[in-house]
Amino acid sequence: MLNQVADGVWVRQSEWVWSNAIVVRGEDGLILVDPGIDGSDLNQLADDVERLGIPVVAGFSTHPHWDHLLWHSRFGDVPRYATPAAAQAAGEARERAQKMAAESASGIPSELIGLLTPLPVDGEPVPGEILEHQAHAVGHAAVLLADRGVLLAGDMLSDVLIPLLDPRRPDQVAAYERALERLGEAARHIDVLVPGHGAVAEGPEVAARLAADHAYLDALRRGVEPVDARLDQDWLSGPHQSNLEQARHTSG
Repeated sequence: MLNQVADGVWVRQSEWVWSNAIVVRGEDGLILVDPGIDGSDLNQLADDVERLGIPVVAGFSTHPHWDHLLWHSRFGDVPRYATPAAAQAAGEARERAQKMAAESASGIPSELIGLLTPLPVDGEPVPGEILEHQAHAVGHAAVLLADRGVLLAGDMLSDVLIPLLDPRRPDQVAAYERALERLGEAARHIDVLVPGHGAVAEGPEVAARLAADHAYLDALRRGVEPVDARLDQDWLSGPHQSNLEQARHTSG
């Protein structure tokens, strides 16, 4: 079910790697951010959206990993946006994304995966400010809804996943540090943080997540084993271990 976290912002979490599908009310209708994850989730999200009684006018993918490139015909034949770099990367890797989706989830309309258009320079129709950076994935973007006190962080600032770097690109630690600095500046204007995976953070928890990720990267720079509370929790054992492995596979 959809949980409202701020005015005109709703979140629905999947069991698959605690993935968050986000619904944002814009001027002309709803924008679906990273909708997913398997067919049943997409159908239930469509049911939830129908109950809101507001039309879907667009989609937005925060970055070009397969679990953020999904869609369903029930959402409508509307534009689906990403940053220009992310849209290009998604198009180039579309067949790989379809294959990974088929291996990891069920009931996903594969023909609709990764059909993205570069977001216009003015950001319309996605409300708020697009914060593009190069951590985790090419063209990754967060969405700052400052008027609502919300930051949609994509695959950053999770309470269940450590910082996942892109091994195919150089100097990802520095790219991640720059991204965290930018998100930290944005966090000064918010009360609610919605990550791509994990729990929604509010108040002091936002700063705690920033600090945890900075500490993790600092350990990598110093060449020591990072110590992170997320690595010591009970969710890492038993059936949750497969979720973590899926997340690593997703980002590979």
